[in-house]
Amino acid sequence: MIYKSLCLVIDVADPLSFLAHLQVRSVEQTTGSHVQRIPVELRPPPAELIGADHPFWLQRWEQAEALAERLNLSLRKPCLVPWSRKAHELLYHADATGLDEAGELLDLIFQAFLLKGKDIGRVDILVGIGQSVGLELSETKAVLDIDRYEAEVSDALEYARSQKAEVPPVLIRGHKHLRDFHNDEAIGTFLATT
Repeated sequence: MIYKSLCLVIDVADPLSFLAHLQVRSVEQTTGSHVQRIPVELRPPPAELIGADHPFWLQRWEQAEALAERLNLSLRKPCLVPWSRKAHELLYHADATGLDEAGELLDLIFQAFLLKGKDIGRVDILVGIGQSVGLELSETKAVLDIDRYEAEVSDALEYARSQKAEVPPVLIRGHKHLRDFHNDEAIGTFLATT
């Protein structure tokens, strides 16, 4: 995978990444710029699965809920925070197939987990989401079952670590970083400065 000099490191199981993604999209629509999304699992295995009341998750969730209110979004707190590797593999699969709706797929995965409370760690849920944007059912299931994009997921994590950006969301422009959630004005300023 080739990483562009302008990218946003996200995790589809992270509410702060979802909100940062929405803010970056707002700036993209205003400026015409394009920011590459790099999916990185915030708590990859062998880290244990955690409940939404775990202190690590709870702090992120509470921060995201306050921010979401300002964006007129109603987040749905899950019972369990799934590993997001399979969802990230689905994004790589959509990209590899040349699917134009890959940006829509990212939105649907975020929405499925953070707005509808679906378990995006389950292959059947992800296959259904993939189908809704035109991915073929049996191919998508096979790709996720055999971990076809495991290397890409690992490479993304290594890239994030090399950039000291393994805790999403992090907006990267060259050697500069904008960490955590920021409003569209701060993001626009960050992207515009040289």
